[in-house]
Amino acid sequence: MEAKTSHQAARYHQTGNPAEVIQVDSVPNAGPGAGQVALQMLWAPVNPADLNMIEGKYGEARPLPDVPGNEGTGRVVAIGGGVTESWLGRTVLVDREAWRGEGNWGVRSLVPVPDALEPRQAAMLRVNPPTAWRMLHDFVDLQPGDWIAQNAATSGVGRAVIQIAKARGWKTLNFVRRPEAADELGKLGADAVVIDGPEVAAEAKAALGGATPKLGLNAVGGASATRLAALLAPGGTLVTYGAMSKEALKIPNGFLIFRDLQFRGFWLTRWLRGADEASRDKMFAEIFRMAGGGLFAPRVAGEFPLAQVKEALAMAAGGRGEGKVLLRLGA
Repeated sequence: MEAKTSHQAARYHQTGNPAEVIQVDSVPNAGPGAGQVALQMLWAPVNPADLNMIEGKYGEARPLPDVPGNEGTGRVVAIGGGVTESWLGRTVLVDREAWRGEGNWGVRSLVPVPDALEPRQAAMLRVNPPTAWRMLHDFVDLQPGDWIAQNAATSGVGRAVIQIAKARGWKTLNFVRRPEAADELGKLGADAVVIDGPEVAAEAKAALGGATPKLGLNAVGGASATRLAALLAPGGTLVTYGAMSKEALKIPNGFLIFRDLQFRGFWLTRWLRGADEASRDKMFAEIFRMAGGGLFAPRVAGEFPLAQVKEALAMAAGGRGEGKVLLRLGA
């Protein structure tokens, strides 16, 4: 059979409203170079960071035209020079340009997926569970029974925080916007769920029963982050990894002077760039093990072929927490 000379890829040539500026282009094929493999892409989710990147509101810009997609799964179909044949046929996680039918990636950036995991599920394991894992392990020395407080608890990261904490013997206090989320998060292992808002303090303190969390995880910013930090123990740490409200983080002087709270930021990409291979592999091995045991089960709001990427982005942008929007890229 004659080799294909091109493949389809979602690209944006200018930043703006994702559903308006995204388009499907025909992109020339090229064989894998030294240290690379060619992948047939399988699945990729649409993450908030992808939308922010297309909007031009992300913390790091890429040259245009750009293929979005900061996670996804693909199957190795060809290898370049210096790559062993053991890579052929393997399912792997990619970290960039996932919204395409096929392409070439350096093997050093890929994470092999265990055969027992479905590629569809694995496509959603490269961003959210690792973000939750690192924040729970890298900032505070948590002991069994310790509390963690977080907002945006129904998000992908928030749900992973609940599940990892439950498995490690830590407790979670979870801020949500919708009362109906309480039962859902309780089934995941949440210890307490409260409705975020100006009057949340009393209910949150009652739920903690006198405990004071050493770690807070903030993906909202603005007043929500301030309310979260107010619950922390003296010397506690608030880690910010998102800004869903688009409001700046406001830190009262007393939080610094009298309570010595620590305010840190986390970006998974930065961690991965600095991590050694052993640390990265150990983390993903744990995440794959937990996923194989039933954790991090995907919540999917909709699936779309690449040709319908505009519809996929419109659904993701208007999402209300029902789950991920997935792009179906190959067989």
